[in-house]
Amino acid sequence: MAESDPSMAAPRKPPEAIAATSVRPTCVIVLPWDLHHAGGVTQVVASLYHELLLAGEIEPLVMVTRWSAFRPVEQIVDGRRTVYLRLWPPWTERGAIVGLLKWVLASPVWIFDLLRLCRRYRVLAINVHYPGLHVFPIALLRFLRLYRGALILSFHGGDLDEARKAGRIEHALWRFVLQFTTAIVACSRLLATAVGEFAGKAARKVHTIQNGLDIDHFLKDVNRASGLPSGLIDREFILAIATWEWGKGLDVLLRAFSEVRRNHPGIALVLVGRPSEAESSLRTLAEELGIVGDVLFFGNVPHREIGLYLEHAKAFCLPSRGEGLPIVILEAGACHLPVVATRVGGIPEIIIDGDTGLLIDRDDVTALAAALARILSAPDFARRLGERLHRRVVTDFSSNRVYQDYRKLML
Repeated sequence: MAESDPSMAAPRKPPEAIAATSVRPTCVIVLPWDLHHAGGVTQVVASLYHELLLAGEIEPLVMVTRWSAFRPVEQIVDGRRTVYLRLWPPWTERGAIVGLLKWVLASPVWIFDLLRLCRRYRVLAINVHYPGLHVFPIALLRFLRLYRGALILSFHGGDLDEARKAGRIEHALWRFVLQFTTAIVACSRLLATAVGEFAGKAARKVHTIQNGLDIDHFLKDVNRASGLPSGLIDREFILAIATWEWGKGLDVLLRAFSEVRRNHPGIALVLVGRPSEAESSLRTLAEELGIVGDVLFFGNVPHREIGLYLEHAKAFCLPSRGEGLPIVILEAGACHLPVVATRVGGIPEIIIDGDTGLLIDRDDVTALAAALARILSAPDFARRLGERLHRRVVTDFSSNRVYQDYRKLML
């Protein structure tokens, strides 16, 4: 990835200094869910919004695709300018002909609303994160030359998996969308290769912009007044922050923890995340392994409290079976925490095995247990891993670098 030209950057200003202005062009950042939704993609969008505010050159506006918002609903949500609007493709597997007819009949309304929004806010770029075929209406406006700004699609991993599973007609719609997209972003180099294969003739538009973190902002925003749950006071623990689903490999972590616990009595395993379909099976597995008393589940923890867990943990573990480029590892680095993770997706682009963390193969219980035991048994080694990861995040994964790379695609 080419380095950003500092001379091209606008001076960074505090958010309150630009809140009252409306003369600057706007970047609309589109998400298929609200920013209250926990997860790495949400944090990427929140960080980009914050960097746009600090730079003071381009105004950010969040657009959340919501079915109930047939007409635009504009609000200030957590201090962010937000518009809710229904965006949907002309064809879905379940909608068929009836859905297409409804889409056509509604098209004058959504065309009018999108164009009015673009003109009112002087939209320079529309950046769609976790894209699906809901982006089709925007691509159609570019095809019709009614919208001439940039259209940037940002893939994070799971979105590409969903796009690949689409049917024949959906693939045709994707080809249209990609043809009229100005740039396609992947959050890791490995994902960029996969996105390029999916994009076909549009592969030349693919760019890698690795996720970043504003460490100072992240640490300053931690809500320390809330304190850790009482069950973690004065107790050492291994921490995993991930959605409770099969793809995060938490079943492997439970099995590895049962081995680690034999030589490290009193250690706990803390699973922080969004409850999902695998929760009941994970709790059952903990009971079967006889570790249920030492495995603590904390669901839907507000992001401002995540730092509390990271600051008090002995080690952080992400045993995923697949990833994009996880923000949570950068957050662990912000807290100088040693990391054990699987050698999948963009994780090796952050973690250098034995230098900034430890890498193991996916589904390898024995290797995961050995890596965690090594960190718990060698505090000086663990401290060095955490310090080196912190320096790497500061040097190579800053959120301002992410902004500069996106800025080049917007202008």
